[in-house]
Amino acid sequence: MNTAARSALRAGALLALLGIAACEAPLRLDGVEANRAEPVKRYDTLQAAAATSDRLVVVSSAGAALVSRDDGQSWHRDALPGAPSLIDVTACPGGELFALDSERRVWALASDGSWQSESLPTPESTLSIHCAPGGRLWVTAGFATLLHRPVAGGAWTEDSLGDDLQFTRVKFVDAEHGFAVGEFGTVITSSDGGDSWDYLPPIPNDFYPMAADFLDPFTGWVGGLDGVIWETTDGGQQWTRQETGSATPVYRIEASNAGVVAVGGAGKYYEYVGGSWVKPANAPEVLAYFRAVELLGPERILLAGAGGAMALLDRSTPVRSNAKRELASE
Repeated sequence: MNTAARSALRAGALLALLGIAACEAPLRLDGVEANRAEPVKRYDTLQAAAATSDRLVVVSSAGAALVSRDDGQSWHRDALPGAPSLIDVTACPGGELFALDSERRVWALASDGSWQSESLPTPESTLSIHCAPGGRLWVTAGFATLLHRPVAGGAWTEDSLGDDLQFTRVKFVDAEHGFAVGEFGTVITSSDGGDSWDYLPPIPNDFYPMAADFLDPFTGWVGGLDGVIWETTDGGQQWTRQETGSATPVYRIEASNAGVVAVGGAGKYYEYVGGSWVKPANAPEVLAYFRAVELLGPERILLAGAGGAMALLDRSTPVRSNAKRELASE
């Protein structure tokens, strides 16, 4: 692939990853005054979600974090100083919460409920954040860059593999074993907590992984713009193509012992059941894209995305959702 083609692919995928789409239709403005009194706004693009034992957080590109202390039954809106465009959020095993914005800053939720920011020591565009079980906070960035520091604080270490590519996701499944995925099907792995990394065979077709998660050192999934999901069951040595039944993009994959789910464009919500991706009967019927998903145990799932769309699903009861109005898909 030549340089021009790579640049075009990167630009298109990055715009989709950040939720900036030129084809987005205008939102209806009826009920705006009533909406201003609600924690979730129509202009929110909800990008990511994370949960600790006592808090559920969803971040918005409109410069706010939505916080719930009752598993999504009610919400409080934290407007962050300067209204940063938040693009990702992660929860640590110890209960710490960190968000990432598009201006290379990490925001930490303090014990008093305030959000404190720090700038990252890199000129590269940052794309995702992950708190690893081993006690390190990780950020992925352009030019094959990974940054990390201790969760408790300290200096950031910046490592670059020197390739002209963006790492879109990093995930550690335990204190030692981790994966990072990026442009052109790039996959790297670590077995020593991130002190060193090794290249794995690439995902076929120069795949751009917009979504990725790993369940253990052997099993993981990545998804992208064409709605296709690739699965590995041997630690990234081989990848098997899986169809979701929809060509809309996959923006987020969440894998845990509670299940494996994928969300994306035009209200895409699929669960991985028996080796296939299926759409649950109570999936929200909306045009809004979903970009955030959080598994709240085996029975409940939070979905969130464009236009403040949010849905709390219970697998044993009908869907409860505020995602009823017709919004733009991508």
